[in-house]
Amino acid sequence: MLVNAHDHLSHYHSLDEALREIERLEMTTLAVSESVQDYKSIPDHPLILKGIGIHPWQVTPETSLQGLEEYILDCDFIGEIGLDYYWAKDQSAYPKQREVFEFLLQMAKAHHKITNIHTKGAEGEVLQLLKHYQLHGQIIHWYSGPLELLDEYLALDCFFTISVDAGHSELTDAIIDRIPHDRLLFETDGPGALEWVTGEPSWPEDILRIRQYVAERKGLNLTEVDSGSRKLMALLK
Repeated sequence: MLVNAHDHLSHYHSLDEALREIERLEMTTLAVSESVQDYKSIPDHPLILKGIGIHPWQVTPETSLQGLEEYILDCDFIGEIGLDYYWAKDQSAYPKQREVFEFLLQMAKAHHKITNIHTKGAEGEVLQLLKHYQLHGQIIHWYSGPLELLDEYLALDCFFTISVDAGHSELTDAIIDRIPHDRLLFETDGPGALEWVTGEPSWPEDILRIRQYVAERKGLNLTEVDSGSRKLMALLK
């Protein structure tokens, strides 16, 4: 089972080419969005699951939550959402980030939606909010925080995506080693993610390399390493 658990379809210079690759791979793709406008751009396609999100980088003190619930009712999952106290340099927006994130967690709880969460520099606070709202089985996207928090996230049945830096990062190797295989997912995060790591843009087929790398590192076959993807898809149905 091929699942790309986090991809930004609006970032590809050719969406048609990306979709052709997704179709060739028969790969279910969780298409995250960064705003309502971005969500509206996600194509209707049998292999695409749509996520409504407000990315923490897009949050300003003026960000409005009005009208969001109608999109939450429409979506397959909620994401990309979360907190960022590392890359987001405007500290005046941090209180609004927290307000937006908490609102979306409340919506996830009320409407039984899985969330796809960005945690950079705020891993402890995200963890405490998931505990507060009693949200289990959420997707933690490209985690790069303290390893000592992993067990607490796992106690909430969280999934962790392994991204395009697999094979390029000792921290990612440590995360792969620590996370049970049935809680691991794979993602490409749009074309800019691998470009950030190696200088070359990523495409949906990069899932094959990431998945193979994780399988070899954990000493598993591909059926075994796909168990997290199967669990996730059962929750999303």
